[in-house]
Amino acid sequence: MQNYMFFLLPLYNYDLGVDFYYSSKKKSYSYHCLFFIGRGLQATIRMDLGVREEIKNWKEGFTIVIETYRKGPKICFVKSGHHLLVKKYNKDMQSDIWIMFKSINAVFETFTGQVGLDRAYAENRMIVRGDLFQTLKVVRMFYACECYLFPKCIWGKNYQR
Repeated sequence: MQNYMFFLLPLYNYDLGVDFYYSSKKKSYSYHCLFFIGRGLQATIRMDLGVREEIKNWKEGFTIVIETYRKGPKICFVKSGHHLLVKKYNKDMQSDIWIMFKSINAVFETFTGQVGLDRAYAENRMIVRGDLFQTLKVVRMFYACECYLFPKCIWGKNYQR
């Protein structure tokens, strides 16, 4: 009986932080989502006065790294002047805020608007290192960005005022 359980284990989708089957479609879609979120965040900083004021108070070279466990998508933002630049991620890079999603499913659900960032953190879908106060500012910036990118029917259910 135990031999059968070993073979049946991959059929169940436990959210243990590691996907049993990496879906290449979800992975490539997650890369594209992070790309558009990165560009959208840069546009949000230019358009939204509240987000621009928060960015001004950060120190020069403030770094935010968002990555996925096991060779998933990675993105890095560095403050330069009054803007956030998207930089190539290096493992030697020192980051002020480091966010690691535990699975491709978590990235996919978070950045397609199915789950909010606060709920993903509460459900242990991601790990955050850094100053919690600054992390909350980053989460607010992402919410403002997603409000511009997604229609109200998508972001309205996750982001209540």
